[in-house]
Amino acid sequence: MTQPKTAIIADDEPILRLTLKKLLAEVWSDLDIVAMASTGTEALELIAAAQPDIAFLDIRMPESSGLDVARQLQQQPELSPHTKIVFLTAFDEYALQAFDLAAVDYLLKPIDERRLEQTRDRFLQGAVSALDQQATLTKLERLLSEQVRPQTYSRWLNASKGDDIFVVDVNSVLYFQAGDKYITVITTEGEYLIRKSLRQLEEWLDPDQFWRVHRSILVQVNQIARVEKTFTGQLRIHLKYSDAIIPVSRRFSGRFKPA
Repeated sequence: MTQPKTAIIADDEPILRLTLKKLLAEVWSDLDIVAMASTGTEALELIAAAQPDIAFLDIRMPESSGLDVARQLQQQPELSPHTKIVFLTAFDEYALQAFDLAAVDYLLKPIDERRLEQTRDRFLQGAVSALDQQATLTKLERLLSEQVRPQTYSRWLNASKGDDIFVVDVNSVLYFQAGDKYITVITTEGEYLIRKSLRQLEEWLDPDQFWRVHRSILVQVNQIARVEKTFTGQLRIHLKYSDAIIPVSRRFSGRFKPA
């Protein structure tokens, strides 16, 4: 009897981890998901401990990216010599076609079931060699560093309210406010929490749509009704659909200088 294959899933979005696990159960029922990780550092530790046959790695993760994890596994093959890499990515499909992906496979988000079946078949046919995997990873890193694809930004955010997870349209966000451990997402429909830094959010969001106006606040530009200047020279933002008044720090006040 053939020994069941094992895998780990590493993605910083809980819903995406669970979605992929569910899809794998449907299209690859004998694949055993032995662990899931939310950061690159955690993923590397789990791979070294579990020695899985496959690691599904999100390219963009906190602490270490999926590329960092894959590169470290190649530089230190003793960590998990037989693990093959499948990248999870929101990158534009046409940019990914710029290099040969016969060695390192990829799944474009949102993950398509038929594409996942192709990944399964490619792995089971033994189409991946360590040499090809290293060559293709190098091509991928070069492509990303040269930024040959147009920049794309997140349209949706997974945010929590109580025990529930909500998929929030960024267009409904009024502003983000950072706290000690979480960021509060204030939208036209209510408030939610996400566990990220403002710096990470700035990388994911369109800078023409969301402006940093304070060290702890990102505001959606088209939600600004007016900017008030107090008698002390302080700038304060008034929003269209909220009574909240947002302070503008001196560092970011230049955004609101008259043309």
